[in-house]
Amino acid sequence: MRRVSTVLLLLAIVLGGCANALPQGVIYPSITLDESVTEDIPIAVEFVFEGEPVAFEVTVDGSLYAGAQAAEKTVTRFGNARENDWIEDYFPAFIDEEHQETFYADLLDSLRQIRESRGLDADRYAELLVVFAQSLDYETDPVDLEPKFPVETFVDGDGDCDDKTLLLAALLSREGYDVAILLFEPEKHVALGIRSDDIAYANTDYAFTETTAEGFIGMVPDEFAGGITLSSEPRVFRIGSGTTPYAAGAQVAAILDARERALAQAEDLTDEIAAADAELSVLAAEVSASDARLSALKSAGRIDEYNALIPEHNELVRRYNSAAEDRNELADRYNVLAGIDSLVVNGLDDRAGTYAAITAAID
Repeated sequence: MRRVSTVLLLLAIVLGGCANALPQGVIYPSITLDESVTEDIPIAVEFVFEGEPVAFEVTVDGSLYAGAQAAEKTVTRFGNARENDWIEDYFPAFIDEEHQETFYADLLDSLRQIRESRGLDADRYAELLVVFAQSLDYETDPVDLEPKFPVETFVDGDGDCDDKTLLLAALLSREGYDVAILLFEPEKHVALGIRSDDIAYANTDYAFTETTAEGFIGMVPDEFAGGITLSSEPRVFRIGSGTTPYAAGAQVAAILDARERALAQAEDLTDEIAAADAELSVLAAEVSASDARLSALKSAGRIDEYNALIPEHNELVRRYNSAAEDRNELADRYNVLAGIDSLVVNGLDDRAGTYAAITAAID
């Protein structure tokens, strides 16, 4: 996440030798179109959703993009504006900057066409927007520490946690979803929240939604870039006035619970399979030794001794086959459990399909 910085201006207006009270206020980041740029920028979008490719092109106003790049990204406080008066409006300033509305409309027009062609309900449409944001490359800029305007993130095709989250929040809020920015200050991380009754994060009313990596809505990564884990309570900044919640949280919770249980059971089976392999190794050695004795007796013409040893040999073979069956049953169970994990890992762009597949695997 980029640093949020402020600039404090000390203003003194002197009239008649007396200092007037300093004006109070905050200047937020805004865009001034760069009219010297006359060429528009065609951006090809490609990603995979629910296992099927998505492809379209959006043309972005070049003067808008150039103006966004050149814009001051810090907050200017002046007068007696208090230290934290500005922060709740800082992220919305990047999202709601008026010059980006045409860009949002054009991008959403393409995404809505996907929604209509695939017959997506509200939950799957929200997931489409999330997967789109996640598909943009995760990049951090060690020099430019402030957030980017969403139009920059889109044209650049990359961004860090706050950049990608601001773009996603802009799209979801304009489609009527109840969304918020989740700011984890100690960990310097930003994520999106979508209102959910089934899979809300911590003490918020929102499902945690990560933009820097693939993942379902409501799925919190075990750790983030640099080995960071989240432990603080996030500050919640609501974006827009949408009312549509994410209603598939119960399915996500079921997927994640099934995966967690499968991984735990698979770990236990690993020890059992190792023990079964050790037993098979011993039995295989005994069967091999018995085979050698039988061959030696037969070659020596000691038929009575050969026949006497056959029952013992057959019992060894029976025990080996039984142990092999038991071991294979363990392996089959392990493969089913590993398959559940694989379904999740390979289906992060398809919550509905993954839920159906895991339900079938468990049944």
